[in-house]
Amino acid sequence: MANKRSAEDIKKDVYSQLAWDNRVGNTNIVVDVTDDGTVILTGMVANYADRSEAEEDAYSVTGVRYVDNRLTVSLPPSFPVPGDDDIAAQIERLLEWNPTVNASGIRVIVTKGILTLTGNVDSIWQKRRAEELAEHIAGVIGVENQLTVRPVGGLSDEEIRSDILGTIARNTFIDAPGVEVGVENGTVILSGIVDNYMTYRTILDIANNTNGVIEVRSELAITGYR
Repeated sequence: MANKRSAEDIKKDVYSQLAWDNRVGNTNIVVDVTDDGTVILTGMVANYADRSEAEEDAYSVTGVRYVDNRLTVSLPPSFPVPGDDDIAAQIERLLEWNPTVNASGIRVIVTKGILTLTGNVDSIWQKRRAEELAEHIAGVIGVENQLTVRPVGGLSDEEIRSDILGTIARNTFIDAPGVEVGVENGTVILSGIVDNYMTYRTILDIANNTNGVIEVRSELAITGYR
């Protein structure tokens, strides 16, 4: 097992990762790292998507165990701030025009820039996709995804669990023998220890993309080693 990385080394790499990623305007992002591998992001970004992408960048660095994302969203001074109704209308059109999301059961509410998604979708990946699309709309400063997943079909908990375990076993990038998968009424509970964020993210994506899953609860711990 590799030696534990210092907070200063992790901090330098997070800054480098943010500078590399041209999706993120990183000039207003401040990075702090604690001795236990927790990264704290503070400052301002131009949109909610930048906030999510900065968090992903931080998690991708070796030694990071957790990211405390305290970034706030603030439009540039020269950019006109859209009203809540305009933001909601843009999101509704975006969802309606996207062929991967069934928007017929989705309701969009925007209050002071905070987006709330309510209603029903067929799968978790559609729930996540709806949020990802909305994050890029100017004026969105926060997202509360309250969409309910109502899967088509009737897979049992054991069938769901078997599908997840089988997909994990087939994945060449996952070496995590200590990961446990439980399923209760369509809710997946992931527990155990993984070496890095890439493994964590891959296992989480597998669970989210499995038919019949209505929710995923992760209790996975990242050791901070590779």
